[in-house]
Amino acid sequence: MELNTNILIYRHLKPCGEVFYIGIGKGKRPYIKSNRSKFWKNVVKKYGYKIEIVYSTTSWEDACELESFLIQLYGRKDLNKGTLVNLTDGGDGTLNHKVTKEQRIKLRE
Repeated sequence: MELNTNILIYRHLKPCGEVFYIGIGKGKRPYIKSNRSKFWKNVVKKYGYKIEIVYSTTSWEDACELESFLIQLYGRKDLNKGTLVNLTDGGDGTLNHKVTKEQRIKLRE
């Protein structure tokens, strides 16, 4: 099975080794800088980052479960529970999502 057909769980780390993002996606998603939050971009601008593939599977359900587990394990910074700049609890992409002021303005427009 080719790597790009698999669903990847990945983490982004500061050069010091601190995990600041847990992600899920196919193919090159772990390496793509576009479509990231301003919080993610601020960390990368300040520190740079390393990428680690944590797990590869063909099961979306397994991937979502692991992503959610890892986000809970490391904790979200916006909830004062950890180091992650993730804005959701993972899995479905919306659980406990905090809408920023910028996002509210865009939604109104």
